[in-house]
Amino acid sequence: MLFGAHLPIAGFDGSRPAASTLIEYAEAAEALGYTTLCANDHVVFAVPWIDGLVALGAAAARTKSIGLMTTASLLVVRGPAPLGSAVAALAHLSGDRVTVCVTPGSTISDYESVGIPFDERWSRFDSALPAFKSYLDREGVRLPVWIASWGSEAGLRRVARRGDGWLASAYHSTPDHFAGCLTYLNKQLEKVGKDHRHFPNAVATMYTYLTDDPAEAETILRGLVSPRQAPSDLRDRSLVGTVTTCIEKLRHMEAAGVAQVFIWPVADHVRQLGRFAKHVARHFKAPPAVSGVSANL
Repeated sequence: MLFGAHLPIAGFDGSRPAASTLIEYAEAAEALGYTTLCANDHVVFAVPWIDGLVALGAAAARTKSIGLMTTASLLVVRGPAPLGSAVAALAHLSGDRVTVCVTPGSTISDYESVGIPFDERWSRFDSALPAFKSYLDREGVRLPVWIASWGSEAGLRRVARRGDGWLASAYHSTPDHFAGCLTYLNKQLEKVGKDHRHFPNAVATMYTYLTDDPAEAETILRGLVSPRQAPSDLRDRSLVGTVTTCIEKLRHMEAAGVAQVFIWPVADHVRQLGRFAKHVARHFKAPPAVSGVSANL
């Protein structure tokens, strides 16, 4: 199992993350051996937010070899040409270190902010994806284009037919759910003539905070959910807690077929990044290389 890291673009403490924190974090992730820096995409979010594409551009300027990935870009909300232009620029400025993952998105407020009906997201996504790929082709940009799916059969069929990789979400999944989805996806890949052994996957939005203090862990969990949710909703879907507990959770994910996890330290960002690399990541070996996938992934 490999490990990448979400950029700290969400202000879970109520304040917008500082540029210095983002840059220090990006440089630390590269120095610590993480494979990828990634960023989620929202136009509207529940806490202060830094645009993911802008954050990836800043990270690209201060790193040399670490991969960069959108997890995942809102193709319908942003539009195929505007998103294609931004991704092409990021690829050029980073020295072609980019993997782009796209999604229709699952947040109504993002759609309301641009006046697009939320219930049209999948039909519009199916129309926008070929246009997005055509734009990149015209610009001479060759990038892996993954598709995010939280596990619906329709979504996984789209991944098989039209994607170069599958991005799942820890926030919306458990190891057992992931394993079932992967089995279904592999069957769909076979139907369209793709070798599932050479089809990459990753799990994003893995909120992370290592602590031996149960009270501190509970406080962190409460800061990640809305008033209508309970911390228990995320307890099994995050790496908040002791090192031993986090390693056990990741072992279950590895057994389920997860190839890579993008951790997301939600506080004390740089220190947590270092603690995870020192105490958790070292217990896991990298899987065999997947042909056609960037070495940075």
